[in-house]
Amino acid sequence: MASGGAPIRSITRRSDGWLIGGASTGSGITVWASRDNGASWFVHGSVANNPNVQFGDVTMRAIPGTRTLFCAFREFAGGQWRVTVTRSDNDGDSWVYDSTVVGPTSYFVGAPFLFQRANGDLQVYYDSELLAAQRGYPGHQWIAMQGRRGTTGAWTAYGTVAVSWDKRAGALNRDGMPTVVQLGGDRLMAVIEGVEPFPTGGAHANIINAVQSWDGGKTWDESLRRTIYQSRIDPGSGRRYNAYVPSAIRVGNGPVGVAFCTDEDKAGPPDAASAPVDQRNCHVGYISTTANFETWSGASPVWTATSRNYTPGLFERALNDVIVVIDGLGTSRVLRR
Repeated sequence: MASGGAPIRSITRRSDGWLIGGASTGSGITVWASRDNGASWFVHGSVANNPNVQFGDVTMRAIPGTRTLFCAFREFAGGQWRVTVTRSDNDGDSWVYDSTVVGPTSYFVGAPFLFQRANGDLQVYYDSELLAAQRGYPGHQWIAMQGRRGTTGAWTAYGTVAVSWDKRAGALNRDGMPTVVQLGGDRLMAVIEGVEPFPTGGAHANIINAVQSWDGGKTWDESLRRTIYQSRIDPGSGRRYNAYVPSAIRVGNGPVGVAFCTDEDKAGPPDAASAPVDQRNCHVGYISTTANFETWSGASPVWTATSRNYTPGLFERALNDVIVVIDGLGTSRVLRR
């Protein structure tokens, strides 16, 4: 498919059939739309512009049967982080401030993901150093969830839920970039970027974890927590290669599919998990559930033509018809079917 401008990581379908999503420009958020099911994209206005704010982690979700869309993102200004939500009631043609989910805080909060529960409640999952610190784990980062009754009002319907983390003594938890899929009714799966809880070869590599909920995200079943992908170990350094920024969807009402970045094809030692993304070597791979939602396939390649990539985003255009948008960093996007 064509490459060029497009949304980053998050695509949703508005009521007239257009695809729509957002991308940060640094001090603004650009709206991208497609009339041809993602084959080509054009700029369709903006969500926010402020030279004093750094915006990132843009995600959108359309409310079925309405012209309402929500856009969530992180903001950084004056040394403080927050997660903000805006709303459009005209299919994304214009946007207004809706709410602040969390912040401002000096602890990192970001990478929100909007999810609508089967009962209609709107939820937002996000990275939170704040929640980990509040519960006695400074230096860790957890996935937090807050929700509303329906699609309006305060984000207090569930309190602040801490999505599953590794509770073994001494384990490091640095969880982030959540996506959530519905497995049926109130059975959910959260797919999360993490780090090895204990180091391999003296370093904590990025890995991909998943965990399930039986009650719409209110609690998470520790017995169903899985590391669903971890890259091979480099024999030279003894360190593990990285797997990070996963994007999960349910494909054709069947398996869960996950696209992710990995440096495991790289010659030489793995990149540091803390390295800036534009300096990391990366191809994009894909795994899916097999016999059930607890077993996973090996990885297959999605995009290997370039080695500077980030944030693949999956979207199912029609039953079993999936596209992925990959951020080529800067102004470049790669679209694959």
